[in-house]
Amino acid sequence: MLATVGGVNVTLGILLLLIAAHTSRRYSGVGTRSFISCIVGLGVWTAAGGVNDIISVYELGAPNGDGMSSAVESTPSIIAFGLQGPRIADWVLQTVVPVLYALFILAYTTRTDRRERLLLFVLVPFGLLYTGGSMSATLVSLVLDNLPAGLSEALLPFLQFAISISFFVTGSIVLLSLGQLWRTLHRYRHVSTRLTLALAVIVPPVWFAERFFIALAETPLARAAIPVPFVILSTGVAWLAVTRFGLFEEVPAALAVARQDIVAGMPDAAITVTDGHAILDWNAAATDLFEREFSTVAGEDLATILPDTFDIKELLAGGQTTCRLPDSDRVLEASSSRITDSDDRTLGHTLIFRDITDSRQNARRAEVLSRVLRHNIRNRADVATAYLRQLTDSPTPDTADKIATTVEEELSALRDLGGTAREIESVLQANKRIGGDRSIEELIRHAIEEVQHAQVVDDSHECAGDVSSVPVVIDTPPVETRANGEILIPVLRELVSNAVEHGGSAPEPRVSVRVKESSDTGGVDQWWIDVADSGAGISDHEVEVFEDAEEQPLQHGKGLGLWLVWWGVDRLGGEVSFDTDSGTTVTVELPGSLLSYE
Repeated sequence: MLATVGGVNVTLGILLLLIAAHTSRRYSGVGTRSFISCIVGLGVWTAAGGVNDIISVYELGAPNGDGMSSAVESTPSIIAFGLQGPRIADWVLQTVVPVLYALFILAYTTRTDRRERLLLFVLVPFGLLYTGGSMSATLVSLVLDNLPAGLSEALLPFLQFAISISFFVTGSIVLLSLGQLWRTLHRYRHVSTRLTLALAVIVPPVWFAERFFIALAETPLARAAIPVPFVILSTGVAWLAVTRFGLFEEVPAALAVARQDIVAGMPDAAITVTDGHAILDWNAAATDLFEREFSTVAGEDLATILPDTFDIKELLAGGQTTCRLPDSDRVLEASSSRITDSDDRTLGHTLIFRDITDSRQNARRAEVLSRVLRHNIRNRADVATAYLRQLTDSPTPDTADKIATTVEEELSALRDLGGTAREIESVLQANKRIGGDRSIEELIRHAIEEVQHAQVVDDSHECAGDVSSVPVVIDTPPVETRANGEILIPVLRELVSNAVEHGGSAPEPRVSVRVKESSDTGGVDQWWIDVADSGAGISDHEVEVFEDAEEQPLQHGKGLGLWLVWWGVDRLGGEVSFDTDSGTTVTVELPGSLLSYE
């Protein structure tokens, strides 16, 4: 009978290995490898137990275990030790299989990172200690003659302690795995109850039978037979889980990982704090926004990363507020939600910080475009309408020609206004940088060529064009820029066009475009483009419109050209300033990262 029970265990072990092979051929993805490892371990464990039962038939005087044979006593020590191989595998796998089972449950229901795997495998030595403890009697009997007197007896208490620790650690692993399964079933409604129950009985019943139930048996046959129904149950549910219950179709880890990855990958900064405002966690967006690594703020009070004027209590009470980051022009919109337990007790808060700087700027730009377009279109349309009405009074031919010319000029101005609006849209959508470098002088010349009545001259100030041409002097070192020409050329064209218009026309140069840069040992720190004219200059009203653009209620400028300059330079990461003491000098300051020497 004992040999029959052993044969049944070997057969069940082979069936489990076949299930693992079938799974390996048919499936891949989350939890597959750890499931296969678990089933292989369980199969080898079961087969090793069966082989051990068969070997025991020859160690016992009767097939049912009624008397001890003297055969083993007469067997050479090394052969006797070799016969313990299946028994050693049985002892080792009693600890290793629960670890593999726990790895599968973690991978299947959440996910395991390197630290979790390391923690589980640190427990494996406890299993080896248990194996050593279980083998102590056999080892001592086999190599007693080769050990110093009393050494084997001194090792026994230590090995027995290792057995106790192994029981505790391995049992904890099994119970924690079952708890994780129950938590998953309770948390995710899409996971079927039958699949969860199937996973719960693949390893734990067998382990409990091997560790506890066989202690109740009084004969070797009973001890061998007790685990058999549990292994049959494990084999059957493993097959059903793979082939009928959709084990690798209902992967709870997909939802668990998705929730984690959504937070980790979301563009808004997400911060988790305790009810006492201590920072528990934050995502990558928070690292970028606050320019601090999480390790430097973990456990610190939330107030350390927010401005003093920020009302944290109001935010945590469920409100929504805005603030500026310290020493920055970034504007944040913050909201919060409570983290509660099943009794609705507050455990902490999740805070979402959304950078609304760009959205505010876009809203302001849209408002500017709307106001300027409405204002200018209405005014020019009114002028054109007024002149056209004069045609009803039968004007003289000369007056009619003047009316036609004026109306044509107004309509042409409206057409140019629409073109500028489209160009502003292109500038705001263009990338800051381009793939290669371009000569800054080439870009300046290109911009000047697009300006009517503007002509580049050399330092001798000779203008080869007609008397209506306005000479423009270019003064730039041999440098190149990574700035996108789709932004920089329109900006320079508008500045030169404004300078030509207000600088007047004369034989001598009235307009200049000069490039300056500030360098240090690490390269170009910053650089400037000055566009100057000697005319009446831009009005103080126009300057105020742009200098107060981000702070004060909107005022009406004369057109969209200077708004294109303002927004284009901002797009490049620079600033615009005006000097109207003598004529007008508009200075465009740009970051040094956009400039390089030829």
